Amino acid sequence: MRNQSKLFTGFVLTALMVVALVATIVAEEPQKITDSTSVEELKTLASNGNADAMLQLGEKLIPEQGTDSGATEALHWLQKAADAGKTQAWYDLGFIYANTHGVKEDLLRAINYWKTGAEKGNADCQFSVGLVYQAGERIPGGVKADPVEAVKWYRLAAEQHNTEAIQHLAMMNSMGMGIEQDNSEAIKWFRKGAELGDADCLWGLGHCYLDGRGAPQDSVLAYALYSASLDGFRNLEQKQAYSERCVELGKKLTKEQLKRAEPLIAEWKAKGNR
Repeated sequence: MRNQSKLFTGFVLTALMVVALVATIVAEEPQKITDSTSVEELKTLASNGNADAMLQLGEKLIPEQGTDSGATEALHWLQKAADAGKTQAWYDLGFIYANTHGVKEDLLRAINYWKTGAEKGNADCQFSVGLVYQAGERIPGGVKADPVEAVKWYRLAAEQHNTEAIQHLAMMNSMGMGIEQDNSEAIKWFRKGAELGDADCLWGLGHCYLDGRGAPQDSVLAYALYSASLDGFRNLEQKQAYSERCVELGKKLTKEQLKRAEPLIAEWKAKGNR
């Protein structure tokens, strides 16, 4: 009887230890945040110090563009996220002030936010700072135009696979702005962006092959790249204009050339659908 009691006690203790272990694991496992996580759930997590929740909450609370009030709560959480090390929050803070999302436009403040984020390594901020230096005085409250500085920031963002920065860096190399003109370098960056499925880079790469700049002239590959890029353009006027140019190029190709272009179009389109 005594042995049975010991066995029972041991079983109970073991069971309690298992329950305690499971409870500890569950307690330590952070709640996963997804796009469907509600604002209320995000507020709870953010209030408990979850930096990812702070960032997503701030982004969800950004008001519609064109309003000059209502961004207080979004700014609060984005600033806390930025202070907690979420560098994307610096971009979001600048975005709010640059595009009047619940605040009065303040481009100088936006630029300062982007510069902070850029120095901390955020690619979107680095690209934005590059734009600022390329545009210069054309941006009210901006900085003196400095294409060399623009290239510097575009390159840093491009190295982190920011496709907008890749496209701009390719164009700067192609035109010799802020850097020595280099078609080979331009096509390298256009190809990198095209490999990532970026429509502008696909078109730019096609243009290089059509003109034979930085690579041997190849109308078939140019047509394939042009065709593959079209689905990626969201601006309808731009898409229509490029579609017409693509059709015109296609008319200059033979049936055999068009046949050769078909698998190339499929190959490059697949890169954009990854």
